[in-house]
This record gives sequence, structure tokens and C-alpha cells, in this order.
Amino acid sequence: MFIEDLPMWGHVGDIEDEDEILGEVEGQSHTYLFPHLHFKLGYNKNQIVSAAVTTERDRRVDITNVNKPTPVQFSYSVEYFEDDLPWRMRMTRYADSRFLPGSFEIHWLSIINSFVLVLLLTAFLTIILMRVLKNDFSRYMEIDDSSMEEEEVSLNGMMVWIMW
Repeated sequence: MFIEDLPMWGHVGDIEDEDEILGEVEGQSHTYLFPHLHFKLGYNKNQIVSAAVTTERDRRVDITNVNKPTPVQFSYSVEYFEDDLPWRMRMTRYADSRFLPGSFEIHWLSIINSFVLVLLLTAFLTIILMRVLKNDFSRYMEIDDSSMEEEEVSLNGMMVWIMW
């Protein structure tokens, strides 16, 4: 979520006894929903400079049984506090966050992979073209000189006829 272009993130629910690596549910797992969100908004004069959202584990609702409808009442609370951070510096708190990337990372493996792929494709295309040209050149060399002269004469006659 965003408040005044400030990102906020938090949990909407939780699954207990789930294998985090495989994503498989083991035995008697429980699925919980957090129906209450608590917003903490920091302000400086009349501008919001910080925002955070939290949930409370003791107010969670068990929604494991999907066959039985479970009534859930959603709510939220807002806490305002005065912050001395200037508005132009409000994004500095998010620079050290694990949620947002720290810097633009170049994926060198992808670049090297693309470069090698282009080189291989160029090499394969060159090999195919060289074989085709070699076969064509060998066929051309097998033609005797007399047939070549006849071709040139017929081509010259055709050129004269086209120009006339």
C-alpha cells in the first residue's frame, strides 16, 4: 500500500506448519487472517513523512476450514506522531530496507549468456554459409570453358535485344 507515495508493507495472513522451502502444508496446519491493520503515520507540519503498517497476532482469525463460512470483521487504527524529518528527505528511511532493492544490479550471467549465444549463432551461420558457398563454387568450377562462353554470348545477345 502507499500513503502519500510512501510504500508500506505487512502481512495479510499467516500459515502455521507449512514447509517454507517447498510450500507444502504438513498435517494439522492452520491458516490465519489478520483483520486489523494498525497504521503509524509520522507528520512534519502538514505533510506525511513516514508510514508503517503492523498487525497483531492476538487478533488473528482462523480460516482453516473453508467449508464453514467464517464471519470476519475488518478494522483499522491510525496513530499519528510528530516527526522532525523534512519532507524532501522522507524517502531516506527506505534506502536501507530489505524489501526494496538497494541498487540496480546488473545480471552479468545473463549478459554473458546472451553474448555467448550470439557468438554461437554467428559461428553456426558462418559454417552453413561456407558449406553452401563451397558447394556452389565447386559446381561452378566443374563447368567447362565452352559452356561458359556460350552463356556469355547468349547473355550479351539478350542484353542487345533488351536495349534495342
